[in-house]
Amino acid sequence: MQSGFRAGHGCTSATLKVLNDILTAIDKKHYCAAVFIDLAKAFDSVNHHILIGRLDSLGFSNDCLAWFTNYFSVRVQCVKSEGLLSGPLAVSMGVPQGSILGPTLFSVYINEVALAAGESLIHLYADDTILYTSGPSLDTVLTTLQASFNAIQLSFRGLQLLLNTSKTKCMLFNRSLPAPARLSNITTLDGSDLEYVDNYKYLGVWLDCKLSF
Repeated sequence: MQSGFRAGHGCTSATLKVLNDILTAIDKKHYCAAVFIDLAKAFDSVNHHILIGRLDSLGFSNDCLAWFTNYFSVRVQCVKSEGLLSGPLAVSMGVPQGSILGPTLFSVYINEVALAAGESLIHLYADDTILYTSGPSLDTVLTTLQASFNAIQLSFRGLQLLLNTSKTKCMLFNRSLPAPARLSNITTLDGSDLEYVDNYKYLGVWLDCKLSF
């Protein structure tokens, strides 16, 4: 599900949706495991050709596609430091930050990533993504989550968006079920193990593994 920059869908509704899913799993005496995905410089990494293709697939007219192509072309940026202004630097990627269109275009760019989630649930809010799954068997939950995470990584790679491994975290939500002596690692496609955490700040709200708030 995509909540970012949509009327009637804000941080509050996005957080409540995720919390409701997790609490439902806990009430069923199920394990629920999640990956909080962090992307490196996501808004600055948007490939314009891929984005135009996304707009084309959504049925935008040729005139609109030409307008957006022009919108992205011949953009430059400068850096001002201690009163000195650098020369212009060409900008060949990314959506203009601070613009009205930028956030919406980014949401369009990543929206189809959700299709890769498989048997897991996914919620996207701009560049904040949570992937989660639940069930009575912890081994099955983690196996399913790993498979979905692999597919999501491939989808992001296809968009030329890179995972920030050090900021991407795992959490096991559990209130009353037996705690495992050791959790199986969730790994990136590059072979790095993700860190399990007991607390994570999601869309401005601190969540802990027992949802005790």
